[in-house]
Amino acid sequence: MEDGLLLALDAVVGGFALWAAGWLTQTRLPVTGALLAAAVAAAVGAVPDIGWLCSLVALFVLLKWFSRGDVWPDLILLVIVSR
Repeated sequence: MEDGLLLALDAVVGGFALWAAGWLTQTRLPVTGALLAAAVAAAVGAVPDIGWLCSLVALFVLLKWFSRGDVWPDLILLVIVSR
């Protein structure tokens, strides 16, 4: 129960942070896309050992899909600003 709540909180806070960073960096990212990308990244990040790496890959793939931005420098800057 507690893990699910923390996962949902991470997805919501991370999604809105991504959306706000997209607004600041002028990268077009819809709110639903930011929330979904953060939720998937949080869920994949829960996998032991290699979860952080798979989470990072999933985050960039979904951000590329939703924003249609370039990985360098748009999406990398987006993730740095959101964190």
